[in-house]
Amino acid sequence: MPAPASLLLLLAILWWPLVLPLAPGHLQSPPTFITLNGSHLNHLLLDTHSSHIYVGAVNVLYHLSPDLQLLSWGKTGPKLDSPDCLPPIDPTDCTQAETTDNTNKLLLLEEIKGGDPLSLIVCGTVLQGICEKRSLENVSQVLYKTDNPVDTQYVAANNPRVSTVGVVVEQKGVLLMLVGRGYTSKGPGGIPPITMRRLTPVARYSAPAFSHEELGKLVVGSYSEYNNHFVKAFHHNNYVYFVFSRRDMWGKREYRTYVSRLCVGDPNFYSYVEVPLSCGGGYNLAQAAVLGYHREQPTLFVAMAMGQASTPTPTDRTALCVYKVEELDKALHGAQLLCYTQEGKDANNKEKAYIEYEVSSSCLKLPQDSLNEYPCGGEHTPSPIASAIALEATPAFTWTPPITAVTTATEVGHTIVLLGDKNGRLHKVFLHANGTGTKYDTVEVDAESPINADLLLDSNKQNVYVLTGRKVTKLHVAQCEKHLDCHTCLSNRDPYCGWCSLEGRCMACVSSMWPCHWCVKDELCTHDKSCPRQHVIYNSRELSLPRGPDSCPCVWALQSSPLVPVGFDSELSLQGKNLDIFEDEEDYACVLVIEGQELRLPATLDRSKETGTHVFKCAAHQFRYSGKQFEYSAPVYLQWGTQRIDSAPHLRLQLYDCSVGQSDCSQCRAVAGNYGCVWCADETPGCVYNQSCTSGTMDTCPPPLITEVEPLTGPLEGGILLTIQGSNLGQSFQDIQAGVTVAGVTCRPLPEAYRISTSIVCELQASANATAGPVVITVRGSEKGESQQTFSYQNPQLSRIVPEKGPLAGGTMLTLHGSQLLTGQRTEQSSDQIAGLQTFLGSKPCRINEVSDTRLICRTSHSNQTGRVPVKVVFGKAERILDSVLFSYMEDPVITDATPTESFYGGGRLIYVTGQNLNVVQQPKMSVSNEPRERSEVRRRRYTHVSVRSPLVTIQELCTNVTSERMICKSPMVEPKSRIVRVWFEMDNVHIDFHTIKNKLFTYHPNPDLFQLNSESRGTPIRFKPGGVLAVEGKGLTLAMNRDEVVAQLGDKECVIKTLDNTHLYCEPPEEQPLALDDSDLPKLKVLMGSLAFDLGPVQYDNDLHSLVPLAAQIGLAAGAAVVVLIVLVIILMYRRKSKQALRDYKKVLVQLETLEINVGDQCRKEFTDLMTEMMDLSSDVGGPGIPFLDYRTYAERVFFPGQKGAPLSQNLDLPDSRRQTVEQGLGQLNNLLNNRLFLIRFIHTLEVQQSFSQRDRGYVASLLTMALHDKLEYFTDVMKTLLGDLVQQYVTKNPKLMLRRTETVVEKMLTNWMSICLYSFLKEVAGEPLYKLYRAIKYQVDKGPVDAVTGKAKRTLNDSHLLREDIEYCSVTLTVLVKSGVEVQPCPVKVLDTDTITQVKDKILDQIYKGAAFSQRPAADSLDLEWRSGQAGHLTLSDDDVTAIIQGRWKRINTLQHYKVPDGATVALIPRSQSSLGVNQFYQTGEKTPMLEGEEEEGLRLWHLVKPSEDPEIPKHRKSSMRERERAKAIPEIYLTRLLSMKGTLQKFVDDVFVAILSTKWPPPIAVRFFFDFLDDMAEKHGIDDPETVHIWKTNSLPLRFWVNILKNPQFVFDVQVTDSVDAVLSVIAQTFIDSCTTSEHKVGRDSPVNKLLYAREIPRYKQLVERYYSDIHNAVSGCYQEMNSTLTELSGSFASEMNNLVALHELYKYINKYYDQIIMSLEEDAAGQKMQLAYRLQQVAALVENKVTDL
Repeated sequence: MPAPASLLLLLAILWWPLVLPLAPGHLQSPPTFITLNGSHLNHLLLDTHSSHIYVGAVNVLYHLSPDLQLLSWGKTGPKLDSPDCLPPIDPTDCTQAETTDNTNKLLLLEEIKGGDPLSLIVCGTVLQGICEKRSLENVSQVLYKTDNPVDTQYVAANNPRVSTVGVVVEQKGVLLMLVGRGYTSKGPGGIPPITMRRLTPVARYSAPAFSHEELGKLVVGSYSEYNNHFVKAFHHNNYVYFVFSRRDMWGKREYRTYVSRLCVGDPNFYSYVEVPLSCGGGYNLAQAAVLGYHREQPTLFVAMAMGQASTPTPTDRTALCVYKVEELDKALHGAQLLCYTQEGKDANNKEKAYIEYEVSSSCLKLPQDSLNEYPCGGEHTPSPIASAIALEATPAFTWTPPITAVTTATEVGHTIVLLGDKNGRLHKVFLHANGTGTKYDTVEVDAESPINADLLLDSNKQNVYVLTGRKVTKLHVAQCEKHLDCHTCLSNRDPYCGWCSLEGRCMACVSSMWPCHWCVKDELCTHDKSCPRQHVIYNSRELSLPRGPDSCPCVWALQSSPLVPVGFDSELSLQGKNLDIFEDEEDYACVLVIEGQELRLPATLDRSKETGTHVFKCAAHQFRYSGKQFEYSAPVYLQWGTQRIDSAPHLRLQLYDCSVGQSDCSQCRAVAGNYGCVWCADETPGCVYNQSCTSGTMDTCPPPLITEVEPLTGPLEGGILLTIQGSNLGQSFQDIQAGVTVAGVTCRPLPEAYRISTSIVCELQASANATAGPVVITVRGSEKGESQQTFSYQNPQLSRIVPEKGPLAGGTMLTLHGSQLLTGQRTEQSSDQIAGLQTFLGSKPCRINEVSDTRLICRTSHSNQTGRVPVKVVFGKAERILDSVLFSYMEDPVITDATPTESFYGGGRLIYVTGQNLNVVQQPKMSVSNEPRERSEVRRRRYTHVSVRSPLVTIQELCTNVTSERMICKSPMVEPKSRIVRVWFEMDNVHIDFHTIKNKLFTYHPNPDLFQLNSESRGTPIRFKPGGVLAVEGKGLTLAMNRDEVVAQLGDKECVIKTLDNTHLYCEPPEEQPLALDDSDLPKLKVLMGSLAFDLGPVQYDNDLHSLVPLAAQIGLAAGAAVVVLIVLVIILMYRRKSKQALRDYKKVLVQLETLEINVGDQCRKEFTDLMTEMMDLSSDVGGPGIPFLDYRTYAERVFFPGQKGAPLSQNLDLPDSRRQTVEQGLGQLNNLLNNRLFLIRFIHTLEVQQSFSQRDRGYVASLLTMALHDKLEYFTDVMKTLLGDLVQQYVTKNPKLMLRRTETVVEKMLTNWMSICLYSFLKEVAGEPLYKLYRAIKYQVDKGPVDAVTGKAKRTLNDSHLLREDIEYCSVTLTVLVKSGVEVQPCPVKVLDTDTITQVKDKILDQIYKGAAFSQRPAADSLDLEWRSGQAGHLTLSDDDVTAIIQGRWKRINTLQHYKVPDGATVALIPRSQSSLGVNQFYQTGEKTPMLEGEEEEGLRLWHLVKPSEDPEIPKHRKSSMRERERAKAIPEIYLTRLLSMKGTLQKFVDDVFVAILSTKWPPPIAVRFFFDFLDDMAEKHGIDDPETVHIWKTNSLPLRFWVNILKNPQFVFDVQVTDSVDAVLSVIAQTFIDSCTTSEHKVGRDSPVNKLLYAREIPRYKQLVERYYSDIHNAVSGCYQEMNSTLTELSGSFASEMNNLVALHELYKYINKYYDQIIMSLEEDAAGQKMQLAYRLQQVAALVENKVTDL
């Protein structure tokens, strides 16, 4: 290479680092990094005020300086924890708890806008994700934490793999934190995905810090289905945004990425809206996101991965997609607008916006300006809204392996995207104007360690902090040394260094080894040798002049000092050269870049002719910066007009502020002298710039001041670390390096832990003697400071241990006694603060739980082998071994048997345990973990939107009489009706579950009841004659105890238990009256059953004492007493005779019934066999689509509006076209009003106080409201609960047992409808089949016997009033019916009776032909004729009435097959009836009773079928009633009772199946039943109703009597069937039996009891047990069904809302508003809250629209 070329290349290399502005030190300083090997790093946070870095890791927090020096650190874990337990964690309660790592999930700054940060917010995975606040100066200092958190304080996900994001916002001066949290399968259920939380406690809400109580939350129906994965949360303008991926439940159930938005000032989440993001090419899962700028517009940059099929698992293929925030906001706004005003649909009626997360709301048709009036939503607006239309983007950049982090920077208007990947590399991508990206550089940061999503640029945007698994790295964004030629400089398009054409970098251009030339005035680096505006500087390799970097116009140095103090007028002087080519008419200016803002100062030019140097003097200025840092480096350059002159890269101004970071004199004087910082001794001493100190400076600093020393004790051997806090503790480490003594002994300071002037950490050295003294610090060998506290060298000693043995499994609480055991510790230590103190058993650690000066308690760890091991305690470098005693590890205890296996809730039952090695454990315990019902109810009532599992309570009882093979334990006492979760024996770390011993669960039973001896007068003694026994009545006495275990005490003596059964206890007292145990005169009987004690009252013995009364008086008294006794005896005998007679009658009736049932048993079995054969055919129908269920609309219509023709569900809104649009708009506004809770409750209460508002009106309005609010069932339920609460309040003051007995109020009908809605699916899936089979069985049995077509009475029935008592001769006939199937005619055999009327025959034929078909789908019997065919031409039409009918006097008999003499096997056919052949007018109504025959009555003839009605019309009315009474009073003949019993026995299985289906808990009871029964329990508790009978009645009135009885009596409400009068009569008896089974009163029958009650007298007690068990199981079930109920209601709202005719319901409701318009308006205006919401005004608007009503608008 020629010499000139070598010289040019050398110059280029030498100049290169000087000509690259914004890339300082890129060659001389490699990347800075710090390796933190302690734990895995999770999060990175930059404090822009101080430029300090905070790192959240597993179990640790780190605090770093901007250049990554460790400033402080603090521990956050591990903690004793389990995700299944709620904090605080007690290992005795939470046996599965173990030492758990605390993964950092949130790391945020608590800062108010414009102010300094207050604290560091830290949330981890342990203790259900609770948060704490730490000091920003020292992260080991905890500023706030909660030791007993409530469930609203659980913030972060408790699973390290589940995402959590957060952002801090300010609302009206209050700091709030919004948190997005992924779904976790363990821990408390129902924590919403997005919550708003206060950062400070609020007294008026009793809400602690970090609680979401009384604040907004995104409530989700089934969070596990959506499975949100949060990526980023950020605050922009007045909104908070969340970026996340989740399953698209509205669409194809695939995972998509979404962005959601909330108004910052929206505490109710009314403004929540989200839109899906689409990244072309199938990239659907967000991995990282950042808000940046592109082309000066705010832009969202999202790294997306391609998912694996329909799972949330990403593949390695990723892409970068870019979305303008303006377009994002437009999409979100559009979705809100559509959902507010167009019901979510576009102009083509396609759904483009909808309500998400299974919330009971829907898009509305509000006025067009609603979004402008309510930009952040309101109570009446729908939410949460989701857009069905995705925001589209094309990938700007794709990459494999996957992108894990993204951040952006802007340089000279150009966008640079920095992307971190899974393999630890950082990629730099230039984003072009058209949205495509080009990668121009890659840096390997940390091989094979993924780059964390927290990728942060410093405040100057010149350096990037990169977080990987174990390392934090600081990289220069510019890496310009890689571009050494013009080609790469121009082609790589690195804006930080390569774009000379944009940056005015002449020297870089012409120094290249490539032939690049510089056009000065065009600022262009080019290969051409000519420039558009002349003035070219040629490459240094060229011969032409001017050439090379020496000819470039540039500013190359500061003539003045680069150090500039803030707050003082300072002049700058810049030196430049080669600037003659610039014309003088343009102005020069000095430009400084301070904190991103350019400061422009006018400059004057002073040119030196000799040297050609130009000196520019910048105008004086007081420089300032806002960051809390001592020094700030500000780039400076020169501008000529608008053109930037080349500057040397090192050309920077060092601004500094002496007062920052120098809190005392020593720190101030430690600052380098050229800064001019002095300690100023004025009224408020401080570190200032020397020119601002007017009162004189201090030349020497005060002596060291020691404020705190920790700890204050140490072992003689030393080795522990002392922390010394204070001020003026030296200006450098060298000042104190040899100047620290503790009690006269040298303490060696650690250089890495020294903090100038404020803190020294030194290692304690050994001392020969136990001595004490102060800590002394000598600074620079002269100035001394002495602590007020005294440090003591101590010699700790060990004396003994208790116990001396334990099991291999560990867990033994070992107490070690000794002296000075707190050596090296604070005086008070909790287990997580103990440092430098360790205990070992041999080589196994013993975890210290507690330590005092004389006692140390630790928990032994597991050992692999038995044997004796020494006990060792380590104090720093000192070890103490207990030589005199060894600890023995022994074989673990084993349990082989434990009996008994049952206990009452009251506990205390002795459990006898056998096994081996039981005495290895000092304190074996029997433990029970349970969930108290009351606690879970309290939690559920307090947090109705969050389903939270109650904390489990563990109760333990110590076992006694422990030997190697036996011990006795008492069953622990648990709260009654608790849910038992686990029963086990705890022997240190050996836990043996009870069910593993004998393969049988330990069972708890309800506590027994023992009644007072004197039940009539509590406390009054009963009289006892010696020699007898005391009889005690009770209930449930032997459920979990036998006679030998019960102890009875009468006073101070035992009452020997003789007999014990479930309801009685008999004990034999001593012969003489025992002494009382208290101050009373009489002994009391006390019964002990385990831990349960029953005080049953006093007992007085009857003794023969000598009388002190005179003989005459005795004779007189005796005579008088004899008369009284005689009278009393007569009365008693009469009473007993009647009582015994009643009892005899009752028993006699039961015996007679039993005898009758046995007698008819054979007949029942035969009938049942026939019936089951018939039902086998039915089962095949039922198995398929054979059950003719009504569709939901018809079902609802029949339940909501029973017996009502033209119900609103079947109507259409009948309006003229001219008024339709206006009226519908008004009805839409009425719908909005009904969705206002205050309006709706006021509306209902106002109607109910109107006298003309009838009971029928109440039911009608309730059903209309059910229709109108069917799409918002969650809201409907809430209102219903409020109204029911008001109803309870009314009845509590009267008679609470009468509540819900009838349907007298709107809310009672609402409850009926609500139950009908919620139990529809249960009817279809569970109860429908047995109910339909029962109906079919009844119909089949009834039809097998004669049924009178006129009276409806039947031979086969359960109802004695509908029993056909006369003996009717009949026989079965099989007809061959010709059925046309297509073109063929098929014969079909049908069984009928010869006594059947022709219509009855037609019905039976239709039943057979259309078996399994819906009744409404088959032809009516009166539309067909029955034709009897014989031979070729013999056709006879049969009819109920024709000319052949038999007439006797005034009686006319309906024709039967017997009348026509139709033989068995005859052929018949059904043919369409001609109009001329219509005879007797017959009609059926679906679901109604028997056919009614009209026409003949008008002619004076009376119709009869099987029997003539016994009631003669000539008998006077008063005689008719008396005859009926006499007939009813007659005992029913046994033959007729036999018929009823036969029918009952045949149907028994089907009745049982229905009752079991309704009342069994084999399958989960419907959620609505559990929910409503819990509500009734809550109401009873709230109003202090502790009578269980009252709550039982409420439940019965709300479910069995209100719903099930209605369904049992009316199968046509559920099925498309016809219920005839005879079938209805049977169903009525079954329904009454069901009612009797649900009552609490005892069911006794006598000779005068109704026959219907006699029939089921034996079964009703069994059914009662079913009911009681059903109620009890629901009561005892795990609570927390509110969230599940809300999900169910949301699903029901969406499933059936379309079935409801909403507009008709609203229009019908308006009729009532119109009728009581003035009263409603007045009621709304009287309410202050109603006035505030302008409810009356809004109702007037509705009236004006619906009927042009003139209002005061």
